[in-house]
Amino acid sequence: MKFGAFVPFVFAAAILAACGGTQNQFQPVGSSPTLQSPMIGADACAGKGGVRVTPCKVIFTASQPGPDTVSVRTPKGNKSTLVEHDNCGGASGKAVLTEETTDTWSVSAGALTGNCKAKFNYFNNNKRVGWAELIIENEI
Repeated sequence: MKFGAFVPFVFAAAILAACGGTQNQFQPVGSSPTLQSPMIGADACAGKGGVRVTPCKVIFTASQPGPDTVSVRTPKGNKSTLVEHDNCGGASGKAVLTEETTDTWSVSAGALTGNCKAKFNYFNNNKRVGWAELIIENEI
């Protein structure tokens, strides 16, 4: 087969490949009552030192009012602690975070709309060695 006769086959294969499309990896989670926010790719999550929050973004809407459950993964250490700080509660009233277990937190929408962040600081031997950030959007 000559090169000129081969070109239409390559062109047709390229068109078919382009029509295949890709699946969106950021599909919303189903109707799970404990995790209602869209999933965010791992690269979009802020964290350091082996600390991870899953999901790292929670969005409350009228159709998905929460509460949501987030998990915090930390390295294991004999003298380690996890401390949560946020600007969501109090006067801002955007969300309420409640510790359920040492690695699970419940996040509920507050009375006011807006965005806020919760930071989970991981300490080992009284030195901060890692952290992860949770972004909360209250649209209710």
